Formats: sequence, structure tokens, C-alpha cells
Amino acid sequence: MKRKIILSATTLLLSCIGYSQECAKFKNGTFKFTDPKSKEVCIITRKDNIQTERMEKSDETYDFEIVWIDDCTYTVTPTPATAQRKPDVTKPGVMTVKITKTKKDSYIQKVTIATDPKFSRLDEVFVAEEKK
Repeated sequence: MKRKIILSATTLLLSCIGYSQECAKFKNGTFKFTDPKSKEVCIITRKDNIQTERMEKSDETYDFEIVWIDDCTYTVTPTPATAQRKPDVTKPGVMTVKITKTKKDSYIQKVTIATDPKFSRLDEVFVAEEKK
């Protein structure tokens, strides 16, 4: 019995470590997803602790500070410059993004907002090819 518990715990730990490594490949890069409300494509560029977003058919950008809570979860907050330029981006408050599943060239994210417990959204986010 004790041996089964140890084996189960080890298997669970190893699968979590493997999953974390899969999330790490999405910490930096360029990604895209389709906004469920507007049906527009959003381009996301993430580097270190800054995420820049823009809609595909627009030149207007929004910068956000990101803080990684763990290998697969991070928070998104507008930078002071973005908040000053576009005060409406601060209305939702801090968003938490959890990568719930990874694939070769995409991941599934669950977005929640602390100030709106009823809000929850799932998106598939794809790796975007860098333009040269």
C-alpha cells in the first residue's frame, strides 16, 4: 500500500514538472488569438515582464506588466503609460491568466478577473510567426 502511494505521488510530481516545462516555452514570443466578442485577431508580444497587445488591423498598442505566479500562471496589469493614455483598460482590474493545456504550437488559457468572480474565459492562443 505504501509503495502504491509513493509511486502515485512520484508520477503526479513528474507530470507536473513536465507540464511546467511545457508552459515555459510560452513565456516569451509573439502569439495571436481571436477575441470572442469582437471576432478580431489580437496579436500579443511577450518579453520578460512586458506584454504588448494590438488588434491585427490596428497600429494602436497597449502595454501590460506581467507577473508570473508560477510556471503556468501570470497576472496582467496595464502599465502606467497605457493606463494614462487609455483609462478604460484599467476598469476590469488585474486579470489572471492560467495556461491550462499546451500543444505544439498553441496553448489554452483561462482568464479570470479578481473584481468580477463571474468572469471566466477560455481562449486558444497560437504561436505567431515572426515577420522578417
